[in-house]
Amino acid sequence: MSGRGRPPDPDLEARVHAAALDLYGEVGWAGFSLDVVARRARVGKAALYSRWGSKEKLIVDALTAMHPDPDSHAPKRSGLLREDLIVMAVNILDGYFDRRGLVILRAQIEAKVYPELFGHALERLQRERIREGRAIVVSGIDRGELPAGTSPARVLDAVAGILTNHVLSTPASQMPALIKRKEKFAEETVDFVLSAVGYRSAV
Repeated sequence: MSGRGRPPDPDLEARVHAAALDLYGEVGWAGFSLDVVARRARVGKAALYSRWGSKEKLIVDALTAMHPDPDSHAPKRSGLLREDLIVMAVNILDGYFDRRGLVILRAQIEAKVYPELFGHALERLQRERIREGRAIVVSGIDRGELPAGTSPARVLDAVAGILTNHVLSTPASQMPALIKRKEKFAEETVDFVLSAVGYRSAV
Protein backbone atom coordinates (compact mmCIF):
# COMPACT_ATOMS: atom_id res chain seq x y z
CA MET A 1 0.00 0.00 0.00
CA SER A 2 1.59 3.25 -1.08
CA GLY A 3 1.57 6.28 1.18
CA ARG A 4 -0.48 9.26 0.27
CA GLY A 5 2.13 11.77 1.35
CA ARG A 6 1.49 14.94 3.29
CA PRO A 7 -1.96 16.45 2.66
CA PRO A 8 -2.03 19.94 1.15
CA ASP A 9 -2.07 22.86 3.58
CA PRO A 10 -5.25 24.88 2.85
CA ASP A 11 -3.99 27.88 4.81
CA LEU A 12 -0.53 27.99 3.27
CA GLU A 13 -1.18 30.79 0.78
CA ALA A 14 -2.98 33.04 3.29
CA ARG A 15 -0.24 32.57 5.91
CA VAL A 16 2.55 33.23 3.45
CA HIS A 17 0.84 36.28 1.98
CA ALA A 18 0.30 37.70 5.47
CA ALA A 19 3.90 37.06 6.50
CA ALA A 20 5.24 38.51 3.24
CA LEU A 21 3.18 41.71 3.48
CA ASP A 22 3.99 42.21 7.16
CA LEU A 23 7.70 41.79 6.51
CA TYR A 24 7.65 44.04 3.45
CA GLY A 25 5.82 46.75 5.39
CA GLU A 26 8.51 46.60 8.08
CA VAL A 27 11.71 46.44 6.04
CA GLY A 28 10.86 47.21 2.40
CA TRP A 29 12.21 45.36 -0.60
CA ALA A 30 15.87 45.72 0.40
CA GLY A 31 15.28 43.68 3.55
CA PHE A 32 12.75 41.23 2.14
CA SER A 33 13.86 37.62 2.58
CA LEU A 34 12.23 34.25 1.89
CA ASP A 35 14.00 32.86 4.95
CA VAL A 36 12.19 35.30 7.23
CA VAL A 37 8.87 34.81 5.43
CA ALA A 38 9.20 31.04 5.84
CA ARG A 39 9.86 31.36 9.59
CA ARG A 40 6.96 33.74 10.13
CA ALA A 41 4.55 31.66 8.06
CA ARG A 42 5.75 28.44 9.71
CA VAL A 43 6.52 26.72 6.43
CA GLY A 44 9.63 25.28 4.88
CA LYS A 45 11.61 27.42 2.47
CA ALA A 46 11.33 24.62 -0.09
CA ALA A 47 7.54 25.00 0.00
CA LEU A 48 7.89 28.67 -0.87
CA TYR A 49 10.12 27.94 -3.85
CA SER A 50 7.81 25.15 -4.97
CA ARG A 51 4.76 27.43 -4.91
CA TRP A 52 6.25 30.80 -5.96
CA GLY A 53 9.72 30.14 -7.32
CA SER A 54 11.26 33.41 -6.18
CA LYS A 55 10.78 36.24 -3.73
CA GLU A 56 9.91 38.54 -6.63
CA LYS A 57 6.96 36.37 -7.65
CA LEU A 58 5.86 36.03 -4.03
CA ILE A 59 5.69 39.76 -3.29
CA VAL A 60 3.83 40.46 -6.54
CA ASP A 61 1.34 37.71 -5.74
CA ALA A 62 0.87 38.99 -2.18
CA LEU A 63 0.36 42.60 -3.29
CA THR A 64 -2.14 41.54 -5.95
CA ALA A 65 -4.06 39.46 -3.42
CA MET A 66 -4.50 42.47 -1.13
CA HIS A 67 -7.24 43.78 -3.43
CA PRO A 68 -8.56 40.85 -5.47
CA ASP A 69 -11.68 42.73 -6.64
CA PRO A 70 -11.32 46.52 -6.57
CA ASP A 71 -14.90 47.03 -7.79
CA SER A 72 -16.24 45.31 -4.68
CA HIS A 73 -14.62 48.01 -2.52
CA ALA A 74 -16.01 50.96 -4.47
CA PRO A 75 -18.38 52.95 -2.26
CA LYS A 76 -21.88 53.76 -3.42
CA ARG A 77 -22.00 57.31 -4.73
CA SER A 78 -24.40 59.92 -3.37
CA GLY A 79 -24.50 61.89 -6.62
CA LEU A 80 -23.04 64.99 -4.98
CA LEU A 81 -19.43 65.95 -5.69
CA ARG A 82 -18.37 67.15 -2.26
CA GLU A 83 -19.92 64.23 -0.39
CA ASP A 84 -18.47 61.64 -2.77
CA LEU A 85 -14.99 63.17 -2.61
CA ILE A 86 -15.14 63.16 1.19
CA VAL A 87 -16.01 59.45 1.18
CA MET A 88 -13.12 58.83 -1.21
CA ALA A 89 -10.76 60.81 1.03
CA VAL A 90 -11.80 58.88 4.14
CA ASN A 91 -11.21 55.61 2.27
CA ILE A 92 -7.72 56.76 1.32
CA LEU A 93 -6.96 57.61 4.95
CA ASP A 94 -8.38 54.29 6.14
CA GLY A 95 -6.04 52.53 3.73
CA TYR A 96 -3.05 54.35 5.21
CA PHE A 97 -4.19 53.79 8.80
CA ASP A 98 -4.68 50.07 8.26
CA ARG A 99 -1.90 47.91 9.65
CA ARG A 100 -0.79 47.32 6.09
CA GLY A 101 -0.96 50.96 5.07
CA LEU A 102 2.81 51.19 4.97
CA VAL A 103 2.85 48.36 2.43
CA ILE A 104 1.00 50.49 -0.12
CA LEU A 105 3.14 53.55 0.58
CA ARG A 106 6.35 51.55 0.22
CA ALA A 107 5.17 49.84 -2.95
CA GLN A 108 4.14 53.14 -4.55
CA ILE A 109 7.61 54.55 -3.93
CA GLU A 110 9.53 51.41 -4.87
CA ALA A 111 7.47 51.04 -8.05
CA LYS A 112 9.49 54.02 -9.31
CA VAL A 113 12.73 52.21 -8.47
CA TYR A 114 11.65 48.70 -9.50
CA PRO A 115 8.89 49.30 -12.07
CA GLU A 116 9.25 45.83 -13.52
CA LEU A 117 8.53 44.34 -10.10
CA PHE A 118 5.96 46.55 -8.40
CA GLY A 119 4.47 48.37 -11.36
CA HIS A 120 2.19 45.58 -12.50
CA ALA A 121 1.11 44.66 -8.97
CA LEU A 122 -0.12 48.21 -8.31
CA GLU A 123 -1.43 48.97 -11.78
CA ARG A 124 -4.90 47.48 -11.40
CA LEU A 125 -5.53 49.00 -7.97
CA GLN A 126 -4.39 52.43 -9.11
CA ARG A 127 -6.31 52.18 -12.36
CA GLU A 128 -9.56 51.38 -10.54
CA ARG A 129 -9.04 54.17 -8.01
CA ILE A 130 -8.37 56.67 -10.78
CA ARG A 131 -11.39 55.45 -12.74
CA GLU A 132 -13.70 55.84 -9.75
CA GLY A 133 -12.28 59.23 -8.77
CA ARG A 134 -12.48 60.52 -12.31
CA ALA A 135 -16.11 59.42 -12.57
CA ILE A 136 -16.91 61.40 -9.41
CA VAL A 137 -15.29 64.59 -10.73
CA VAL A 138 -16.70 64.27 -14.25
CA SER A 139 -20.19 63.81 -12.82
CA GLY A 140 -19.67 66.96 -10.77
CA ILE A 141 -18.71 68.88 -13.91
CA ASP A 142 -21.78 67.55 -15.72
CA ARG A 143 -24.03 68.74 -12.88
CA GLY A 144 -22.45 72.19 -12.94
CA GLU A 145 -20.72 71.80 -9.56
CA LEU A 146 -17.36 72.49 -11.22
CA PRO A 147 -16.60 74.71 -14.23
CA ALA A 148 -16.41 73.08 -17.64
CA GLY A 149 -12.81 72.23 -18.48
CA THR A 150 -11.83 71.42 -14.89
CA SER A 151 -9.10 68.75 -14.89
CA PRO A 152 -10.26 65.65 -12.96
CA ALA A 153 -6.64 64.53 -12.62
CA ARG A 154 -5.60 67.75 -10.90
CA VAL A 155 -8.53 67.64 -8.49
CA LEU A 156 -7.76 64.05 -7.56
CA ASP A 157 -4.01 64.67 -7.34
CA ALA A 158 -4.62 67.62 -5.03
CA VAL A 159 -6.87 65.66 -2.66
CA ALA A 160 -4.71 62.51 -2.60
CA GLY A 161 -1.49 64.50 -2.43
CA ILE A 162 -2.58 66.49 0.62
CA LEU A 163 -3.73 63.35 2.41
CA THR A 164 -0.59 61.37 1.63
CA ASN A 165 1.79 64.17 2.54
CA HIS A 166 -0.01 64.82 5.81
CA VAL A 167 0.06 61.16 6.83
CA LEU A 168 3.77 60.91 6.01
CA SER A 169 4.67 64.12 7.82
CA THR A 170 2.61 63.52 10.97
CA PRO A 171 4.82 62.38 13.89
CA ALA A 172 4.00 58.96 15.29
CA SER A 173 2.99 60.54 18.60
CA GLN A 174 0.27 62.52 16.82
CA MET A 175 -1.10 59.73 14.63
CA PRO A 176 -3.78 58.64 17.15
CA ALA A 177 -5.18 62.17 17.12
CA LEU A 178 -5.18 62.25 13.31
CA ILE A 179 -6.95 58.90 13.14
CA LYS A 180 -9.56 60.15 15.60
CA ARG A 181 -10.36 63.19 13.45
CA LYS A 182 -9.94 61.53 10.05
CA GLU A 183 -13.46 62.42 8.86
CA LYS A 184 -12.95 66.07 9.75
CA PHE A 185 -9.55 66.19 8.09
CA ALA A 186 -10.95 64.53 4.95
CA GLU A 187 -13.75 67.13 4.88
CA GLU A 188 -11.31 70.03 5.35
CA THR A 189 -9.05 68.70 2.61
CA VAL A 190 -11.87 68.32 0.09
CA ASP A 191 -13.26 71.77 0.91
CA PHE A 192 -9.82 73.33 0.49
CA VAL A 193 -9.35 71.75 -2.95
CA LEU A 194 -12.87 72.53 -4.13
CA SER A 195 -12.55 76.16 -3.06
CA ALA A 196 -9.61 76.49 -5.44
CA VAL A 197 -11.42 75.14 -8.50
CA GLY A 198 -14.65 77.14 -8.44
CA TYR A 199 -16.95 74.63 -6.76
CA ARG A 200 -20.68 75.45 -6.65
CA SER A 201 -22.99 73.30 -4.57
CA ALA A 202 -25.75 71.56 -6.48
CA VAL A 203 -28.15 71.73 -3.50
